[in-house]
Amino acid sequence: MSDAQVLPFQAGSRSELLSARNIFSIAIVSLSPSSWNRDPDTGLEMRVLHVEARLLAVYKGPTQTAGAIRADLLQRRENALTVSDYHGFWSHQEIETGKQYVLFSNGTSNDPATLMADSDMAEIRLASPALGIEIALAVDVERRLVPVDSKEKIVEIIKTLFNNRERVTGVLGRYAAARLASHYAAFEDAMQAGIMRVVTAEGTTDDLRLALVEFLYDESAEQDLSEQQAIKLLRRLLSWAGQPEAAPMLDRMLQVHLYNLIFRVDHPPLARDKVAPDAAERSSLAKIFAAHPSQRSTEIIAWLNGTH
Repeated sequence: MSDAQVLPFQAGSRSELLSARNIFSIAIVSLSPSSWNRDPDTGLEMRVLHVEARLLAVYKGPTQTAGAIRADLLQRRENALTVSDYHGFWSHQEIETGKQYVLFSNGTSNDPATLMADSDMAEIRLASPALGIEIALAVDVERRLVPVDSKEKIVEIIKTLFNNRERVTGVLGRYAAARLASHYAAFEDAMQAGIMRVVTAEGTTDDLRLALVEFLYDESAEQDLSEQQAIKLLRRLLSWAGQPEAAPMLDRMLQVHLYNLIFRVDHPPLARDKVAPDAAERSSLAKIFAAHPSQRSTEIIAWLNGTH
C-alpha cells in the first residue's frame, strides 16, 4: 500500500487528514482571470480563473503521476468592495503564481483538475515543510499504531506529539485527537496528563497547543461531567492559563473552555475554593485575565474574587 492509500476517509472526522478523500499539492504556474461580468439571473459578478499548475505530490487518494494541471475555477462576488455571503469555495480564495499549495478535496475523481471543483473542495493551505512532516507522521502512526487497541499505543501517539511539538501544528494534533478520542473515557486522567504535558512543554507550537486543549474540552463537554471531573480538568487548564506561553490562546480559553467548565449548564458554578484554594494563585490569575476584557472574563474574575 502506497503512502497515499494509508490514511482512510472518515466523513465528519475532527481531522482534516481523515475527513478529506484526497490530499495533494500543486505549484501554480500561471493564473489568467477573465473579466468580471454580471450574471442577470443572480445579480452577482462572475469570472473564470484559468489555472495552470503542476501536480507535486499526492498524500491521499488515487496516485497520479506528477504533471500539468489545467483548471477553470468559477468565482462570484457582489462587487469589488462587498462580500456578504458565501458564493462557492474559489470565490473566497486568493492564490498566487509561483506558490505551492496543499488541497483537501472530497471528490471521487482521479483527475486533480476535477477534484478542484467548488463542490468538492474542502480546504486549501500554503504548502510548507511542517505540513509535509505532519502528513508523513500521520501516515507513520496509521501504519504502526492503528487500530489503537492498547494503552501502549495511546502512549506512543502522545509521545509522537511530544517529540515533534516544535515543528508541527494543529493538523497533527487533530489527527492524533481523532485516533485517541474513542479511548478518552477509559483513560481520562492519564490522557489529560499526557496531553497537558505536550501543551505545557517548552517549544510546543501555539496551533498544536490550541488543538489539544480543544480536544480535551470537547471530549469532556460530550460527557455529563461529575463535579470532580470538571474540577480536575479546570485545575489543569487554569494552571496552564497562568503561564506567559498561554497568552496567544487565552481569549479563546476564557470565552469557551474556562467559562463553560466553571459555569456549567444546569449546574451551580464550581466551588472556587475547591478548584483554586490558594488565594495568591487566584489573585495572580485575576490580574492576567483582566488583560483580556470581555463579559465572560469579567465573570470569571468575579468568581476568582468571590464576588460572583
